[in-house]
Amino acid sequence: MATIDQRGPYQWRARIRRKVGGKVVTLTRTEETYEAAKRWADIQEGKVVGDEYEDRRAVQGMTVAQACEWFLDRVAPVDEKTGKRVPKSQHAKNQVSKLKYWIASDFANWSLVSLKPWDLIEWRDDLLEDGDCSPQTIVHRLNTLSQVYVQAGLALKVELTNPVGEKVRPSLGPGRNRRLDVHLDKDGKDEEVRLLEACAGSSRSWLKSAVVISLETCMRQAELAGLTWDRVRLDAEYPHCDLPKTKNDRPRRVPLSTRAVKAFRELTPANVIVLGKRTVFPVETPRAFGHAWRDVVTEDLFPDLRWHDLRHEAVSRLFERTDLRDNEIMAISGHLRPEMLMRYAHLRTERFANRLG
Repeated sequence: MATIDQRGPYQWRARIRRKVGGKVVTLTRTEETYEAAKRWADIQEGKVVGDEYEDRRAVQGMTVAQACEWFLDRVAPVDEKTGKRVPKSQHAKNQVSKLKYWIASDFANWSLVSLKPWDLIEWRDDLLEDGDCSPQTIVHRLNTLSQVYVQAGLALKVELTNPVGEKVRPSLGPGRNRRLDVHLDKDGKDEEVRLLEACAGSSRSWLKSAVVISLETCMRQAELAGLTWDRVRLDAEYPHCDLPKTKNDRPRRVPLSTRAVKAFRELTPANVIVLGKRTVFPVETPRAFGHAWRDVVTEDLFPDLRWHDLRHEAVSRLFERTDLRDNEIMAISGHLRPEMLMRYAHLRTERFANRLG
């Protein structure tokens, strides 16, 4: 046991003596209050005997909503001038809506230590049964909640059990596999030709070029929307785009094919000498691409074709038409882990046969 003595006004000395491995260990510390000295002694005594003391009152008294609000302030602090939240990154911007969801959820007033995996499984199953949201949306919400628990535990220096376990996230299934149809119609045109013709007739003169660039670079909507001309190097020895901010908060350099360079040149404003930080596309948000897309890519002409399918098509073509290694394709597409590309491995099975002899 620790001993605590008052040494004078606002002086409380805590002393711990323990025999460890044949050696007497003595630790002392002076605090201003008895409570502070007692807490220090409990923590240190636990470290000596291997049963470290944890003050769990902080996490027991914190609700899910309070933890999410605390995390929200960290990833998207409020600007004092505008009073609006400013996400620190694209990833943080995506987290904001998920955090707001948990703050308004049925779990909002639950203590952090009360939320268990089976509670989330029941919540998950109800959403899936009612068809209120997709499995992918549920996974995104759970991933954000998991980050709240991890960061709260580190900040409070308490081992906090994360309820978002391995069996809580729903299965995502094989995912979408919509490709552009290469078969020719009665006019001798495949789906890509017809798609570009439809985009060329759009009131947004930039849409056709945006589709070509997406197919040639694998860039996401947000990356295209935030791209500025000072990040585009068309006249370099190896033309490329530099993306300082991506979905994964990691910068990357995207090489440009001859076709992509031509599409960029078609977007270059006339009579403008210095483009500088002017955006390549005249849009304010990534959603603008979707709005322009839906105006011309109708269900009757292009069944079940979405903008994001262009990225899937672009990555598929890198596997089919090039000898790039997986890590090289990852550098272009911005995927973080090799397993994210496993769904594309079958596109090279014909080449595997040549290696078998």
